[in-house]
Amino acid sequence: MAIEKISSVTLRQKVYDQLRASITAAELLPGQTISLRGLADEFGVSLLPVREAVWQLESEKILVVESNKRIQVNQLTRAEFEEVLNLRLLLESEAVDKACQRHTKSSISRVKRAYLAMEKHAGINHRNYIKKNDEFHHSIYSCAQSPLLMDLIQRLLARVNPYIYLYAIEGRDLTSALQCHQDMLSGFAAGDSGKTIAALHRDLTDAARVIVNNLQ
Repeated sequence: MAIEKISSVTLRQKVYDQLRASITAAELLPGQTISLRGLADEFGVSLLPVREAVWQLESEKILVVESNKRIQVNQLTRAEFEEVLNLRLLLESEAVDKACQRHTKSSISRVKRAYLAMEKHAGINHRNYIKKNDEFHHSIYSCAQSPLLMDLIQRLLARVNPYIYLYAIEGRDLTSALQCHQDMLSGFAAGDSGKTIAALHRDLTDAARVIVNNLQ
């Protein structure tokens, strides 16, 4: 049997994916310092794939590598956050529009399960809530069948999700947010892109309104 060797590129990609996922899940927060050696030990790999993954995340403005080699999760200004919000509204609306045209019974069931999982953690476990929130949105957007669009959305989420965790979820009433997601679910199930996009915009802008007031 021919077994392919795992290349350093594959290993780098795995480290990159896991590190970006940790930031997206708010397991690493804005301004938090991390080290190459600490990450290498945590992932059980050498320094090289970690260094390459960090370089890639730095190029995407998700991490900042300072002159003294200290690595931090990037902190956004109010203007930067608002720019990311505008891009999210554009890209995620496009994903929703395509997804509503291509939904199936199985995809509707998948989105409903994701919503129920998110609802279960609301107000109880904030990090699990944000993970399930992402799974809900992903379960809709994936129906668009556009890997490039999904990747661009995920890059933006890595920049803003820690702020959503810090300011728009913890200690807040999530009733309105859950209603937005219920409306997204019903709109998606009906193939109504207009309704789904309207609910998406309420969801994103309501959270942003809280967050920008806490940014410099």
